[in-house]
Amino acid sequence: MLDVMEVTGPPADLVQSFALPIPSMVICELLGVPYSDRAEFQERSITRFDGTCDMRTRLAAQAGSLKYMARLVAAKRADPDDALLGTLVRDYGSEIDDRELIGIGDLLLLGGHETTSNMLALGTLFLLENPEHIAAARDPYSVDGIVEELLRYLSVVQSGVPRVARENLILAGQEIKRGERLLCSFPSANHDEALTPDAAHFDPTRKTAHLAFGHGIHYCLGAPLARIEMRMAYPAILHRFPDLRIAVPSSDVDFRPSSVFYGLQKLPVEW
Repeated sequence: MLDVMEVTGPPADLVQSFALPIPSMVICELLGVPYSDRAEFQERSITRFDGTCDMRTRLAAQAGSLKYMARLVAAKRADPDDALLGTLVRDYGSEIDDRELIGIGDLLLLGGHETTSNMLALGTLFLLENPEHIAAARDPYSVDGIVEELLRYLSVVQSGVPRVARENLILAGQEIKRGERLLCSFPSANHDEALTPDAAHFDPTRKTAHLAFGHGIHYCLGAPLARIEMRMAYPAILHRFPDLRIAVPSSDVDFRPSSVFYGLQKLPVEW
């Protein structure tokens, strides 16, 4: 992707040229999804989480995604390959039914694409606006700290799945009644001074845990993959384009207007 950016020349939209295609390529290869289908599932996944779309449109996108995955699972049943879904069919095909395989594939296709692509774009934007951290982001020995602090500081996933209280209780002084729904705000938790002192300050040397990937039994299955992609992608683009800069005023950067995920529509860059 960096080769294409360099040949095409500036300016470039970092979202379309870099942040979106890299996670798509990785998750397609992992699952055994034809890369030629990337644009189709990418569009549907964005629609599913777009708060500006009406619910009928979002549900139609979800149904389309599940139909696509059903066709893919059928193809893997007929001819299992060495990718994840094919391996599950070959090794556990008699134990896992098609509905489970469709759910696994759909969840991983969404989770492995949307979240990481937003982190790559937002993280690059942050580094370009805060160049004092670029040297550490270029260095493979210090980029881990940059990645962990970006995950905490930016909190791309805004909330977890709604939970329902099974009984009356009081949690941290708040009365919660049986049947009420609760949402955990990950950005709020990641910027809570009780957990992270001086939370408003970006500090890649801090060792405080964060909730960017959730916690407990619902901890993100794709967390190791997302970390690997970010540890490779940030140094790669900053080495290739040492003069990389935002091509518009920071106030004109186009954020996604309403989504489950915090992210960018476009990020014009030049070098």
